[in-house]
Amino acid sequence: MASLREQVREELLEYWKGGFDKYKYSDDYKYYVNDINKNLIGGNMDDAHRKMFENGSGSELKDTPAKAKAIDSSSMLAYNFFRNINDKCTITIDHVEYNKVFFEVKLQTLKGSSTPANLDVVLVSKDKQTVLFIESKFLEYLENGAAEFSDSYTKEDSYFIDNKVDVKDLLKMSNIFENNRGHYNYGIKQNICHLIGISNLKNSPTAQKWFSNTYKKGEYKDVYTDYDIKVFLGAKTYRFMNVLFCPTDEDAKKAYDRYETDLRKFYDKLPANFKKTYIHEESFIMNYREIFDLLSDKLQDEIRKELMNRYINFHSVKK
Repeated sequence: MASLREQVREELLEYWKGGFDKYKYSDDYKYYVNDINKNLIGGNMDDAHRKMFENGSGSELKDTPAKAKAIDSSSMLAYNFFRNINDKCTITIDHVEYNKVFFEVKLQTLKGSSTPANLDVVLVSKDKQTVLFIESKFLEYLENGAAEFSDSYTKEDSYFIDNKVDVKDLLKMSNIFENNRGHYNYGIKQNICHLIGISNLKNSPTAQKWFSNTYKKGEYKDVYTDYDIKVFLGAKTYRFMNVLFCPTDEDAKKAYDRYETDLRKFYDKLPANFKKTYIHEESFIMNYREIFDLLSDKLQDEIRKELMNRYINFHSVKK
């Protein structure tokens, strides 16, 4: 019997036009395209964006087949919407106008060699005063996911001494979700890690130095300018939000509602300083139809139509 995610993937294929079988990866990977460009809306991925994905922690372009080739890739969902952000196609969220976008941004969470937090999308405001970090979800929450933390997170000396915000308060919350059977707990874990990374970037000179060094070397030096790094580190305000996709399938909508409820519970139990500093309650959870509505009038007609055909006609949440 097909899993719920497989069921929804089959339904998603019905919204694809142009003979999917002609460019699917293989019979063993029936929900993957053989050419990543078939998974993109608005043309090929430009060199700067490609380098961001190639160097991100998620290895979106490197696996066999690459994760980004999946028809339900959340990173490509995010890319297809947010790649359009620029000076002519800005997006305004919580009264802040954003005109620059980065993808697969890494933030250090713990001291040492721990895996960094990997943010799907980061927007920079037009006035360079606000940086918005975004976690994207497509169909991941249709499957259960564990929320266990490594032992490093339980050790006080794993944290940055120069981060005066008590990030360990977040970890106390993990027990609420770790044993929550039948729920997508991994998404909650990601929220916790992302907020730790964002808090470090704001408060810890050590983490700031790590960020600066990371994005000044190797392939990143052709993507992030010194000015970009200065803006990231010098912004007055950091914000974090989740952007979710909700399919029309009734069972999938129930799973969406369950995950959204879990995120709301997570928000309610967040330490007050995190709420005040990093989150706007009304935008902590948004959906892709809302993002589309905010962008629609500024998109090229062909891109707008492709987003409608590929995603929005398959999206159930309306407000």
